[in-house]
Amino acid sequence: MRTYDERAVLARLEPLDRRAKTAFAAACAQRLFPLFERYARVVNHPAQSQRLALILAGAWDLASGQADDMQQMEAEASTMVPDEDDHGWVLESGYAQNAAAAVAYTISTWRKDDAQHAVWAALQMYEVADYAFWRTKPNADVNDRGPDSAVLRSEFVQTALSAIDRDLDAAASSPLSWLELRQRTTSEGLTWAAILP
Repeated sequence: MRTYDERAVLARLEPLDRRAKTAFAAACAQRLFPLFERYARVVNHPAQSQRLALILAGAWDLASGQADDMQQMEAEASTMVPDEDDHGWVLESGYAQNAAAAVAYTISTWRKDDAQHAVWAALQMYEVADYAFWRTKPNADVNDRGPDSAVLRSEFVQTALSAIDRDLDAAASSPLSWLELRQRTTSEGLTWAAILP
């Protein structure tokens, strides 16, 4: 059974170049993007989803070496993170928080060339899985957080952790193009989103 070890993720990312760290963060964001689309449909803000898709595409361009000034887009992605105090909070708002944050962290990974920001993009996947578990098991013991806890054993969390491992492997291989990683994470993100409540 996999566990989430932020230090281990960081240790695997630190030796990678800026492009590979950014591609890993973009892979995490790409997996979460279908959940932002779901949120945008529920709250009837399709333009916001379209805009975040463009920002995410720009992040992939950064990982491919097509440098651009993305600081404004990073800030824009951050503004798309729903606030828990907003009046219109819905279940999907929790997913949207993590999805938009992952996109923002992807761009900050590139801007700062800092592996920690890529780790924070991966953390968004883990948090989505945790959020989904508690939505399906509201009566589970919240104090059960050990290495063999129900939340860690859940299909949601194990799927997320497996995806993080695969994306780390792909980033470490540093291919000439990230197209295959982008296509795979797009497809797997849609599949994962379909099983989340």
